[in-house]
Amino acid sequence: MWTRFISIVTDHWLGLTSLVTAGWFLWLFIIKREATPGSELELDVDFVGQQDDKWLIEVVAKLTNRSSVRNWYDHFRVVVRYFLPSDTIVDGPSKVNHQLLCTRSIDERIDGQTRHYANAAYIDPHLTFRHSYVTYIPKGATFVWVQVRLIFRHRDLSRLGKKVAAIKNTQRLFKVPSTGA
Repeated sequence: MWTRFISIVTDHWLGLTSLVTAGWFLWLFIIKREATPGSELELDVDFVGQQDDKWLIEVVAKLTNRSSVRNWYDHFRVVVRYFLPSDTIVDGPSKVNHQLLCTRSIDERIDGQTRHYANAAYIDPHLTFRHSYVTYIPKGATFVWVQVRLIFRHRDLSRLGKKVAAIKNTQRLFKVPSTGA
């Protein structure tokens, strides 16, 4: 009986190996999506100090790759908005999902152009990369609203390797520390 089983396995080794390999590929890359970008994005603002009637700030975005593959990303945009004591707090329009209306942005200083983090390229599996953007806000600002967005580019194996882009974004509101002055 065992000799017959061994003879069948030997005769069909290539087919059996191909079947096992296809099953493993299906399980790992299609069902578990191991080749899909998986990341965590965390924001922080460090109020470094004051000079020339301005707050010098460092906007930190920590990107952690939670997947098992290298994640390629680009267009890592940062938007810094702020409130002054004289600003009224009102709901915004539906295009921002009725979040706060905040018209003041550091982008005004560069004629509305977009700001991007440098060194956006890729992150290897299970690593964290700290992106830093150094800028300033007016000394009298009371709150800072930071929004970041980046685009992951990868091949979706569940769509026969078609190139796709996935947007990842987050935001956070920070209170500007009082100086006691």
